[in-house]
Amino acid sequence: MAAFTEAEIIQATGAKVLRQGRNDMVYTGIETDTRTIGEDAVFVALRGEKFDGHDFVEQAVSSGAAAVIVEDGKRFYVDGDYAIFVVADTLKAYQNLARFHRRRFMLPVVAVTGSAGKTSTRSLIATVLGQKYNVLQTEKNFNNEIGLPRTLLQLTKEHGVCVVEMGMRGRGQIKELADIAEPTVGVVTNVGKSHIELLGSQANIAKAKAELVEALDSEGTAVLNQDDKRAAAMAGQCRGKVVGYGIENDAPVMAGNIKNDEKGLTFTCRCFDQIMDVHMPVIGVHNVYNALAAVAVGRLLGLSEHQMQRGLAEYHGVPMRQELVHTDSVTFINDAYNANPASMTEAVNMLVTLAGGRTVAVLGGMLELGDWMREEHEKIGVLLAKKGVNVLITLGDEALYIAKAAKEAGLMNIYSVTTHAEAADILHNIMKPGDTVLLKGSRSFAMEKILPYFERKE
Repeated sequence: MAAFTEAEIIQATGAKVLRQGRNDMVYTGIETDTRTIGEDAVFVALRGEKFDGHDFVEQAVSSGAAAVIVEDGKRFYVDGDYAIFVVADTLKAYQNLARFHRRRFMLPVVAVTGSAGKTSTRSLIATVLGQKYNVLQTEKNFNNEIGLPRTLLQLTKEHGVCVVEMGMRGRGQIKELADIAEPTVGVVTNVGKSHIELLGSQANIAKAKAELVEALDSEGTAVLNQDDKRAAAMAGQCRGKVVGYGIENDAPVMAGNIKNDEKGLTFTCRCFDQIMDVHMPVIGVHNVYNALAAVAVGRLLGLSEHQMQRGLAEYHGVPMRQELVHTDSVTFINDAYNANPASMTEAVNMLVTLAGGRTVAVLGGMLELGDWMREEHEKIGVLLAKKGVNVLITLGDEALYIAKAAKEAGLMNIYSVTTHAEAADILHNIMKPGDTVLLKGSRSFAMEKILPYFERKE
């Protein structure tokens, strides 16, 4: 738990002291949520679109906060025996406290970004590094301007490495996160079309992702997907070392002899001068790329071949990402966490590869594609027909373009619905023993809500 003296809070944030706390007070814990306030913690009153932390100062103090950080000019509760620090921007103060705390530790910080696969890659890297180190990693999807500082503030002397995920919705955001975390290793998984509605082009998305590589100093290392031309090109923007990984193009870390079935992945990995056989209890060739990134980072941080093999073998994936759910006669691929054109394409390919019987795709729409929305959905429809998927069920307006293009390309068994219940009813009527069913769509479609209908009826 991060601890700060009054002097350290002032040094980190430039705060003015409106009211001093107890003499020689050491504040333990920096919190933004009154539900997690502990005794002697500091409550930072953040402002959001739908809330203002200044309205909860009294609640924070009654829950044990010994100090609050508030913005100049804001109204808040003032009675009580607690210190008050005033700043111009509480979010910036929160981030500055996290950077101050991060600098207390001379340890590797691995940052992961990319259009697709960053959460799985981050989790896999942490699992592999856990064979040698006590690892602190980003929880859930806390990969933004609030979530990343929250992670860093959990650093203790017991940790040997920190693995953080960096998300973004626009230019400058990854730079901001990198300025806080000061990573020593930066991993870029790929450059797709996620958030293209806001950034306008893949070239602009690449520039935004490259901010992580540009943030590395001369002692840092960029780990780049060599099979993604935009990620690979970031090597020219790195002041430190570059390690590439891939399957198709020659790279220091490569995979071959890949086998992907319902039991998992097996492949041969060449890591510089090492060659090792790998087995992972997860599905999908995209996980080979995630594994290669983890091997590259593991090698950089001194793991042995055996440690890396064991870490990869212990990885069981992230919930709602290529998660296999078996019923008595049907297999569901619950890949419902999110969707973009690259991950949707991979999911369709995986469905066809894994299925022993008929294939059924239940797809929601892909969001934040802007002017590319129709075209990208139509591409998925054509792909479904080309791959010979047997049945398609679409949910929502955006996915109607998938249905239309699939039908024009020759896929005949197509249903379009507006609710999870309708999709479940259709599945119950058409499914046959041995079918494999893919559930996928952007997060707001919550395609995993289809699964409970089968749990209740079986």
